[in-house]
Amino acid sequence: MYTMKLTIHEIKPGMVLEQAVISPATGQCLLSSGTTLSIKNIEKMKELKIEEALIADRYSVFVSPEDKMSETLVRDYTDILRKICAKRPEANMNDEVVQVANHLEILIRKISGISGIMPSLVELKLTDNLHLYKHSLYTAVLSGIVAGCMKLSNEDMVATIVGALLHNTGMCEMPMLIGKEELTGQQRELYEQHPTYGYYFAVQKNIPRSIADCIQYHHEKWNGSGYPKGISGNDITITARIVGMCASYSADITYKSIPRYMAVEKIYGTSGVYYDPDVVNAFIRNIPIYPLGEMVRLSTKEAGIVSNIRKNEGPRSVVKIYYNRVNRPISEDKIVDLGKERTIFIEEDFT
Repeated sequence: MYTMKLTIHEIKPGMVLEQAVISPATGQCLLSSGTTLSIKNIEKMKELKIEEALIADRYSVFVSPEDKMSETLVRDYTDILRKICAKRPEANMNDEVVQVANHLEILIRKISGISGIMPSLVELKLTDNLHLYKHSLYTAVLSGIVAGCMKLSNEDMVATIVGALLHNTGMCEMPMLIGKEELTGQQRELYEQHPTYGYYFAVQKNIPRSIADCIQYHHEKWNGSGYPKGISGNDITITARIVGMCASYSADITYKSIPRYMAVEKIYGTSGVYYDPDVVNAFIRNIPIYPLGEMVRLSTKEAGIVSNIRKNEGPRSVVKIYYNRVNRPISEDKIVDLGKERTIFIEEDFT
C-alpha cells in the first residue's frame, strides 16, 4: 500500500492513518493506526497543532455518507449565506446583519458536528434533492438570519437552523406527495401529518425537544388556521414561527418558480394573519430580496444591475439600467429608484 506523510492541510476526511497520532503535549495516543479520519478528527488535530501525519493511501478515501453530508452542509450553507449576505458591509441591508452572517458561519460548523442530524439530511437529499434538501437548506439560511437579527439566544438559533434543516423529514414517509400541486382529500389529510411524522422521527433519534417542537409546529399559523394542532400566536414556538414563514418563501422561489417580488408580497399581505408580524419585519428589514450586484429585468423590460439595497426595504432596490427594452446597451446614465417609482418592479432576475 502507498504511504505518504501529509501536512494537516492536505489531509482529507476518509483518509486512513498508517501510523498512530500522538499528542505533542501529553504523549498519549489520540488516534490509532488504521483510523479512518473524520472532519472531527482533523479539526482536533488542528486544534492540538499537529502539523502532519502518515497516511496509508492518499489516493483512496473511505468517507461515510454522514461525514460527507457534514462537509457538504457547511459548504452549501455558507455558499447560500454569502450570496444573500456578502462579506462586504455595503452588500447588506445594515451593519447588524453582517455580524449575524459571520456568526452563522461559526454556528453551521458546530451544527455539522452534530452526528444525530446527518442521517436525516442524507435521507432528505436521497429522497428529493430539490424539494427536500435544497429547499430545507435555503430555509435554514433564511431562518438563521432572521433568528440572529431578532437576537435569539445561541441555543434558540441552533434550534431554529436545525429545525429548518429537518422540518420536512416527515415527507420522506410520503414521497408520492412531494411536489404534487393538487391533492385529493385523503392525500391532503396524509400530507398534513408530515410535521407530526417529523416530530416523532426527531424524538426517536434523541434530537432535543426544542428542535422536535420546531419541526412539529412549522405549519401552524398566527391566526390558528394551520396544522397539525391548530394553535395560534405565541403558543407557536418562536423557532417554528420563523421556520414556517421562511419555508413558505423558500418553497415559492426554489421550486414553485414564483418571482421573488410576488413571494415577498405574499408575506407582507399575510403578516398578522398567517405569520408573526415581528418575524415578517425582521425578514423584510434584514434580507435583501435582490442582492447587491444582481442582474435584473424591470417591468419596463429594461435590464440592469442592483446598485443599492440599503436605501429601501424589501424588493424595492435601486437599479442602474444598462440595457433598453430590446436588450440594446444604453448610452445615458440611468438610475431607477424603485422606492420612488412605485409602479415599476423587478420582473425577472438572472441568477
